[in-house]
Amino acid sequence: MGTIFNGRNGQLRPLWRIVIFLIFTVLIVLAVNIGWRLLDLPPQRTDGQTQAWPFLAFASLVSGGSFILVALLLRAIEGVGLSAIGLPLRKNAISDTFKGTLLGAIPVSLMMIYALLSGYGAISFNGIEVKALLSAVAPLLLAGFLLAAWEELTLRGYLLRQLSISLTPLGAALITGIIFGLLHSGNPGANWEGVLYTAAGGMLMALLMFRTGSLWLLIGYHFGWNTTGSVIFGLDLSGFSESSTIFNSTLTGEDWLTGGNYGFEASLPIVVAEVVVLGAACLFCNRSSKPADFIPQ
Repeated sequence: MGTIFNGRNGQLRPLWRIVIFLIFTVLIVLAVNIGWRLLDLPPQRTDGQTQAWPFLAFASLVSGGSFILVALLLRAIEGVGLSAIGLPLRKNAISDTFKGTLLGAIPVSLMMIYALLSGYGAISFNGIEVKALLSAVAPLLLAGFLLAAWEELTLRGYLLRQLSISLTPLGAALITGIIFGLLHSGNPGANWEGVLYTAAGGMLMALLMFRTGSLWLLIGYHFGWNTTGSVIFGLDLSGFSESSTIFNSTLTGEDWLTGGNYGFEASLPIVVAEVVVLGAACLFCNRSSKPADFIPQ
């Protein structure tokens, strides 16, 4: 017989697993931020622009702490490893991540091509210097990958798995998508379009997770999206801009077309491109694991 805390199988109910996970996640972020200030470390962003090395250090601490937390919770409560959330440590992890990165680059590239052909976008080459590549671009890329992994581990990994125990895949995808959108609502220049489109993208990414069973693919997609938009094209990403980019791109026109101060993620062309690309991926991607590997029975 189950209790308020444990189900019939004797394991802690998903609701309490989520509560414990959220509490410790907040504690990890608070500990890193408080420690950062106590040690008087350099700011991660100055004048709205990301500072490469401090940002990498912060991303390493937060993502590393969350990775350990998820691994411990899965093992202690459910008796399973990271493969249960689509993170098996085997050779196809690299190929899945690479495929996801290419997939994530497609919607942003399509949007940029449309902007250039339609005349509301402009792009110029900043040049690539070895010094800038090593001192700024490389750490930004690594930090971007770690933060993408952290968000995917949290939302499309642990939370999606726990929600899928009691809800349908569509319901679990909807909830994690809404959370994904709301988490971006406090960013500079945030508007309702940006939050809505981000939530829609998060929902589609969750459905792709159910389809493929590979969180590596989703981490790659998230990383490819962010990198293509910010580091490669030099566009504002979720209200933030990078100090070192390969190209410098601008979008001019109505906010519905450019995304306004929030950046291209709040524009109509990008959400259309993402729906098409992720929709196609959900239809045509093959499963890399059985449903039971990700959805607890």
